[in-house]
Amino acid sequence: MPLILSLTFAAGILLIFMSATARWAPPQREDGRSLSAALRAFLVGNGAGELTPRDFVLLSSGSGLGVAFVTQLGLGWPAVSAATFAVGLLLPAWYFRNRHERHRAAVQAGLADAVDALRAAVRSGMSVEEAIASLARNGPEILRPSFADLARELRLSGFEDGIRRTRDRFAEPVFDTVAAALVMSHRVGGRNLGAVLDSLSRSVRQSVQVERELRAHQAKNVLSARIIAALPLMLILAVRGLNPGYLDVFSTPAGQGILALCLLSVAVGYAGMLRATRLPVEARVLQ
Repeated sequence: MPLILSLTFAAGILLIFMSATARWAPPQREDGRSLSAALRAFLVGNGAGELTPRDFVLLSSGSGLGVAFVTQLGLGWPAVSAATFAVGLLLPAWYFRNRHERHRAAVQAGLADAVDALRAAVRSGMSVEEAIASLARNGPEILRPSFADLARELRLSGFEDGIRRTRDRFAEPVFDTVAAALVMSHRVGGRNLGAVLDSLSRSVRQSVQVERELRAHQAKNVLSARIIAALPLMLILAVRGLNPGYLDVFSTPAGQGILALCLLSVAVGYAGMLRATRLPVEARVLQ
């Protein structure tokens, strides 16, 4: 019975957290897409496409059970173990999302440098194709494979098709802007390409700078939310370590119920703080 109550409580915390934040679950479409397809879209969108949905579910379940098992051994309180099970269940999704955000920030910074290099190359008399091939060799390291693929696509598929396929691989609003400028310049002629790249360079750098500042501000708010959410648990652990008998009241069924309600209120408050600090998703320029 305690195990069933613990798992039910953990599922309740998980559902409340996911519905309040709407960040950990991928957006659901109205066409009846299956859970497996939704998980697959989440993994691909966060740079973990090498994992199958089944592997991700197993990884999340193992993480949750492992954290809950360690907590149960340390405290022996089913309510806390259930809460840590929910937290452990979310750890892989949190890891993949944060890894993707760090990679995306690095790509955006690299794109700003790449546009500057592209502008300098065009002003020196190189064609766009030659400038892109040069970026594949000497551009920002994180983008060299992508520019190498783009240079190959330009040779095999033509300019606009190559730009379109690379844009789809990037799936990055900043590169959408670069792609739109290059395609438009290719259609109307490259006489004003230098001026276009000048304006594009300023625009991209300003966009990257604004997003970097927003991320820094969000990171401070999220850190504050985590400290506030973790403080009650840290105090409980500290008191239990100093005087275990002082918290024996929480070992009774009534105490476990009170502790469960307290943890639930912490989870709801933390989810609300995350929702309040969530950044708006930048829309794609071209689809």
